[in-house]
Amino acid sequence: MKGRVFNIQRFSVHDGPGIRTTVFFKGCNLRCQWCHNPESYETGIQLEYFADKCVGCRACEEVCPQGARIQDGRRIHRQGCTLCGKCAEACMYGAIAIAGWDLEPETLLETVLKDKKYYINSGGGITLSGGEPMLQWEFLSEFLPLVKENGISVALDTAGNVPYWKYEKLFPYLDFILLDIKIMDDTLHRQYTGVSNKLILENAKRFIEQGIRMHIRIPLIKGINDTIENAGQLAYFLGDAPNVEEVRLLPYHTLGVRKAQSLELPVCEFSPPEAHTMEQLREIFGDKGVC
Repeated sequence: MKGRVFNIQRFSVHDGPGIRTTVFFKGCNLRCQWCHNPESYETGIQLEYFADKCVGCRACEEVCPQGARIQDGRRIHRQGCTLCGKCAEACMYGAIAIAGWDLEPETLLETVLKDKKYYINSGGGITLSGGEPMLQWEFLSEFLPLVKENGISVALDTAGNVPYWKYEKLFPYLDFILLDIKIMDDTLHRQYTGVSNKLILENAKRFIEQGIRMHIRIPLIKGINDTIENAGQLAYFLGDAPNVEEVRLLPYHTLGVRKAQSLELPVCEFSPPEAHTMEQLREIFGDKGVC
């Protein structure tokens, strides 16, 4: 069994408590228009080309077994690409990257164990993110027992759009869940993420009933879900559940725009909420609200 990841971020302090290693898995079954990790959409390995970093040295052309060329306007020629990665290795300027590689559970464990002393001292651990890590739940079912054998805390960052029974398989190994809830209105949720929110909210309700420790995360986009109505509906849905430890409000940023361009994907740009709006939304969630 192998897992396919596209990034491993060490010393992360934004993906749960303490210092953490965040493992980003390939594949997602949502298509959020504001996604900051569009390289996670597809399960397959992909070639990223950052035109703004390209200096035109053509080192990539010299090593490409398929004879690829940098076209006018510095657009890379993708036809016939076998994703061998030689161009990325040859590029000294980071203009080309391979998004995605495969790891066995034991190999990934070696990586996360490197920072074990920081986890222990800071109350941290590892966070499984993506994409949607639950699309690779079978790999996780082999990897996580190894992690827990080493006494490491595990957080799962999920959009919740996966059958509940798959989460049940991993409950013995999870310390808490970071659950993304984007929009309460189902019609708007379909419009901006491509899927219904019904399964997401059903899972959230069951997580609450089971007493699973949770952090709710809301990416906030101006004019779409930064309304008092949306926040009020979510606050009512969550109620006073003691296992919902915080509601983190995450203002939109543009990190995903450049990545989408590198993959030649459609680009959508939005704006973050105003500062006073963020504070109003935080107040709705009371002591659990975090900006």
